[in-house]
Amino acid sequence: MPLSQHTALPHVANAFGTIFIGFGVNALLRPEHALTFFEWAPPTTLPERQLVNSLVHIYGVRDIFMGLAIYAASFYGTRKSLGWTLLAGSAVAYADGAVCWTWGQGQWGHWGSLQTMAQISGNITSSRNGNTPSRQHTTFDGISDPTNAQGETEYPTGTKFWLLMLTLAAVLILISIDMNIVATAVPGITDHFHTIADVGWYSSAFRLCQCAFQFVFGRAYQLFSIKRVFLLANVISTAGSLLCGAAATSPMLIVGRAVTGLGTAGLLSGCFVILVHSTPFRRRPMFTGIMSAIEGLATLSAPLLGGAIVQSLGWRWCFYLNVPIGAVTLFLTMCCFSDPPKPDNLARLTLKQKISQLDLLSNLLFIPALTSLFLAFSWAGTKYPWSSIPVIAPLVTFTLLMTAFIYNQHRQGTTAALPLRILKHRSIIAGSIFIACGNSTGNVLEYYLPTYYQVVRGYTPAQSGYMMLPIIIAGTVGALVHGFGTSLLGYYAPFMIAASIIMPVAAGLITTFEVSTSLAQLLIYTAFSGLGYGIGFSGPQNAVQTVLPPEDVPLGTSVMLFAQSFGPAVAVAIAQVLFVNQLAQNLGSVSPGLSSAEVDRMGLTQIVTGLSPDKAAEARRAIDRSIVQTWYLVVGLACATGVGSLGMEWRSVKKTRRE
Repeated sequence: MPLSQHTALPHVANAFGTIFIGFGVNALLRPEHALTFFEWAPPTTLPERQLVNSLVHIYGVRDIFMGLAIYAASFYGTRKSLGWTLLAGSAVAYADGAVCWTWGQGQWGHWGSLQTMAQISGNITSSRNGNTPSRQHTTFDGISDPTNAQGETEYPTGTKFWLLMLTLAAVLILISIDMNIVATAVPGITDHFHTIADVGWYSSAFRLCQCAFQFVFGRAYQLFSIKRVFLLANVISTAGSLLCGAAATSPMLIVGRAVTGLGTAGLLSGCFVILVHSTPFRRRPMFTGIMSAIEGLATLSAPLLGGAIVQSLGWRWCFYLNVPIGAVTLFLTMCCFSDPPKPDNLARLTLKQKISQLDLLSNLLFIPALTSLFLAFSWAGTKYPWSSIPVIAPLVTFTLLMTAFIYNQHRQGTTAALPLRILKHRSIIAGSIFIACGNSTGNVLEYYLPTYYQVVRGYTPAQSGYMMLPIIIAGTVGALVHGFGTSLLGYYAPFMIAASIIMPVAAGLITTFEVSTSLAQLLIYTAFSGLGYGIGFSGPQNAVQTVLPPEDVPLGTSVMLFAQSFGPAVAVAIAQVLFVNQLAQNLGSVSPGLSSAEVDRMGLTQIVTGLSPDKAAEARRAIDRSIVQTWYLVVGLACATGVGSLGMEWRSVKKTRRE
């Protein structure tokens, strides 16, 4: 029964959602109040404060997402879906309270498990340092007021500081959602534009521009005003979203996705650059971890949000909603962030000299190279045979341009967009392989699972979004296991190896998906995949901070961000080739008069709805067998992560911190 027929229940649900969001916002803005509200004295040592503050923010983000989930179920869901969502929220609150009652000195409070974890970790930290944990009542003013450290540059404080942090968090959420929300909208987009051939480009065009301009923006932030470059990237990204929402044709949507990817390249690196210039050195890991957690949650939640938006408002609003949020973050950045002074050697450079150091030649080589590669993949087997000139010529062009790009990087030396000295570290190469292949497995699954759910299983867009919850929850659990496990053991390599074992097994199980696969199998297999993805995802970034000297960490981070974008861009393009080629062949056996050109001009759901019931069932099985080809690609990519995890150096993060 639709919720619109129940007047009281939605209001009660919205009240609960507001309470959750209130708790979350309070934890993010006033961590000291979130603790003292339950009469618990915060720890006093710096390691304890950092741990507790991180946990408080994780709890805050969790509560905000729980509140938003309740809102979504209230406005767009059924009575049953809202009931399950409220039950999950109640379970979270009571689990916290139960832990607090058992181990938290009898206080039935919301932060019980937080208190227990912090006390245990604080005791471990104190015993290692030979100190006795203090029980003095202190506040968290030092966390939100970074200027009190001696010998450090002054940073934003108070409300201005927290507004800036919330702005960066909002930008990261937008970026992560932009990367993945289009997957749930694909069936609706193909029905609207009557084309399947362009499906891969909706993702690849975005990631092509994102990874191609990653190094340009990294250099631009070094040479120009950080604030102005960030605002420019924000404007470009917002304009791209507006163009996508207003797209009248499929090529126009692809162009809009490319423009959005260009802006996202600057926003992604800019968030962490601004974070560095807004927080003291000793507190950066804490806030970096919080931002990474927010980014990960948003990435995994994008299909769920996309399903609700597509079903209630239409696919265009997946892009339109970015515009007002982008405008708000633009305004807050202008008000809350002040440009730090540039070093004298950079301040004296003229505009011409700065532009010359952007290494634009590398991008003039790199962007056409990637475009040629994607053109070859999109044409091969669909428009032209693999052995034809239109396919071979782009592949040859890609090879020549990439060779020229690598030579130019070597010739540029230290001023290159990608200094090759960074790639001399074994862990950087291994981490790049791991994150490129691992992120590709997640993206191909997130891109084609909604298609499987909507077209093969007949689910609505919102239901297909809900079916992504196992990946979201298991991925979050895996990320927490990695974070706390690495802090406890000191090594990140074991978790990457575990991920390389779990992901291929999970991918192999997913290849068994059919039209009649049970719901339990769908949930368990996808959750297993999300768990493996979450356990190993942060390992390469930990490696960058461990094996590289401090001055090279930003470059190493750029390398990982590049691999993180480049891998999925290529993988989704390959998956599209496998899917479309097999689809034309399989549908030909169902409807012999249906040519591959006609298949390309039809939407995925239109293929099924345009047939008789018997033929429609056969068409669903044919589409399922076509999607399986992308699952085989996921298996190969998951196995390839083993090369990266086994090649990773076993370096202790604890040793690095002591040094």
